[in-house]
Parts: sequence; structure tokens; C-alpha cells
Amino acid sequence: MNSDRTRYVEIDVKSALNKVTSAQYPDMRWSLNPYRGCKHGCVYCYARYTHTFFELDPDRDFSSVVFVKRNLPQVLRQELRKRSWRRERVSIGTATDPYQPIEGRYRLTQAALRILRDQLTPANLITKNTMCLRDAELMASLHRAAGFSLCISLITIDEALARSLEPDVPSPRQRLRVVQELARLGVPVSVAIAPVMPGLTDSEAQLRDLIQAIYDHGGRLGYHQTFKMYADTRKTLFAWLAREHPHLLLWYQRVYGAGSSAPRAYERKLAARIARIHDAIAPAQVDFPPDPVAPVGQLSLGL
Repeated sequence: MNSDRTRYVEIDVKSALNKVTSAQYPDMRWSLNPYRGCKHGCVYCYARYTHTFFELDPDRDFSSVVFVKRNLPQVLRQELRKRSWRRERVSIGTATDPYQPIEGRYRLTQAALRILRDQLTPANLITKNTMCLRDAELMASLHRAAGFSLCISLITIDEALARSLEPDVPSPRQRLRVVQELARLGVPVSVAIAPVMPGLTDSEAQLRDLIQAIYDHGGRLGYHQTFKMYADTRKTLFAWLAREHPHLLLWYQRVYGAGSSAPRAYERKLAARIARIHDAIAPAQVDFPPDPVAPVGQLSLGL
């Protein structure tokens, strides 16, 4: 789990961009992750499996050993200057938070945004960290040049629950203030309720309070996603449930014991619940300027 003594390992990479071929993400063509591993230590993190590629423990080592792709800016610049590059949208932060604390030292995410802007390549980024506010002006200029959107991940406004689920992440209150400031500065920003944790963050009252807080801070509701269980997340999450919410452990073991997804009936009811709340309280949305034209072509757990 999370460690106060994280070890950072500098590595060189041959490629900065990763081609996405999964049918699960048909709109995503390219991803970029400046780091591997994440200091945030979220108990539900699906990306823990990436540490097994280095023969590291996805439970113990994912947040205590973080790899820094020190040559990523140079490699990215070379890739975007190739004649074959079609300036397709790049998704940043798909397997690790690009604004985890070490970004304050290495500034790899900041460098990547600057290169994307200079090469007129659109991008989107997802993060839980308030450090993204540091690069607000750069994000706004990238949006004007090629197109950009930022998504803040926020699954609850319960401060204690958030701290337990996301041990080294800025509080919900801090993230909401960042949403408000980014919107004021003209950065296209939305909030992702991802993942929704069955029995923990999915009640009508919890979701209504969260969505209302998003709107009250000038944010837009981006999307929601129900928790999916990946094999190398199971040990971390089950241990956390046994310690913090033992009454839910058997349900999670039964539902996620062999599969990765919640029941379809649960998914449908959750989607209907969020849509109903949105329709009831959503304000008139403030539209951001469109992207420039590319220069080159808690629900019932008994379900």
C-alpha cells in the first residue's frame, strides 16, 4: 500500500506515445504517461498490474517505487516531428497520475504539454492532483492552439472516506477549488466520478451532494464509471475492505471474485440515478470555445 518513503527510479524510454488498440476505448488512439507507479496509493487503482512488468509487487510496490521517464520530453518531440504524425489527440494520465508529487521536481507533464502545444497536437488529461493549477496558462494556450480538456477525478466529498480510499491525494475540497479556478481561467474542465464504489459512494444522497458541489464550483459532469476489479487490485482492495468495511467484504468477494465488473442491473440503475440527479439540478452549462480545426487531417447490493 502507500509508503511515506517512496523510491524514484529514473529510466529512459524508446517511445513516449503508446498506441491504444483496445475496443473498450474506441475514441482513444494514443496515450502518454510520464511516470509508472503512483504515490497516491489509491486502494482501487486499476493500474497496479503495470508493476508486474518489472517483477514488482502491485500491492506493496506500486506506490513505493515510482519510475520516472526522464527522457520523455526529448522522445515525444521526436515522435511529434515525424512526417507520419497526424496530430491525433493524445490522452495523458491513463495509467498513472501525471501530477503526482514528483512532477513538482521533474516537470515532465509540463514539458509534454508545451511540446504538444508547439506541435499543434490536441490532448486531454486526467488527474486527482491540485498541482495541475500550476500549468493552467499552458493548458489554456494548448486549447487555443490545438484543443485541450482537463478532467479532475473526484468520487466523493466525504473527506474521511476520500482520505481512506486515496491516502495521498488532495482533499475533495481542494480539488473542487481547483475546478473553480481552472474554469475561471478558461481551461475546459470537467469532473469524472470514477470509480463509483458500490456500497461506499453510490447512495442517492452521496451522489446528489457530489454532483451539486461540482456544479456549485463551476464544473461540468464529465462521466462516471463503476469500479472494475483488475486481478492485481484484488489483494489491495480486499485487505482494505476487511480492515475498514468488513460488512462489504463478502459482497465484493462474491461479485468480483471471478469477474471484473458489477452486475449489469446495478450498472443500469446507477446510470439512471446519476442521470436523474443531473437532470434535476444541472445549471445551464457554460460552453468553452470549440477545439481549433486540426491543421492536418449507494444502490442495493442485493443485485
